[in-house]
Amino acid sequence: MNSSVQGTTNTPMLRKVRIAGALCAVGGAGWFMTGLLSSAISRPHTVAYALMQVPWLIVQVLLLIGVVGLAFWGVTSGWFGTIALGIALLGRVVFVLAEIHASILVEDSILQPLGALITAVGMTLVGIAVLRTGRWGGWQRFTPLLVGVYPFLVMFPFVIVTDEPNILAISGWGLAWLLLGYAIWTSPAVEERPSRRVR
Repeated sequence: MNSSVQGTTNTPMLRKVRIAGALCAVGGAGWFMTGLLSSAISRPHTVAYALMQVPWLIVQVLLLIGVVGLAFWGVTSGWFGTIALGIALLGRVVFVLAEIHASILVEDSILQPLGALITAVGMTLVGIAVLRTGRWGGWQRFTPLLVGVYPFLVMFPFVIVTDEPNILAISGWGLAWLLLGYAIWTSPAVEERPSRRVR
């Protein structure tokens, strides 16, 4: 995956990756807004809860596309980067399944916290891999790591302390995803920067 967008900046693959970044940014904004809206109107076993699963499902698919775009962007390399991206993609797939499961149950799914944990671990590893390869410069290189560590620093502590999730903390994760999507969309192609392959 590390060479997929090499070549001129007008390649079809590069355009697709930039579209994936834009969709990831939209998904991040959608996560933030849907989270806040859910906290206001959504309760398990209600029609409102069932209806809110539709935007949640769309958001999860958009963020999955974002991680796919990041994989094809070529900012990681070697076995470490491949495993990291695999874990992150697994987390996003679990999240998509979680929203489908929640819509069937009309209540929260056990897959939701599992998806959050797998995604957080995967994106933290992706963030480390991105920093090691050096193929992104500037503020963009920190965005995958921000997405990964956010749940450990903000979301999960609320669960540990209060024994329940905090919807504002969860909603804030969307802003990190929005920033990642913008980074994917605006970063130069990998061949425009020197790379340090890490195996």
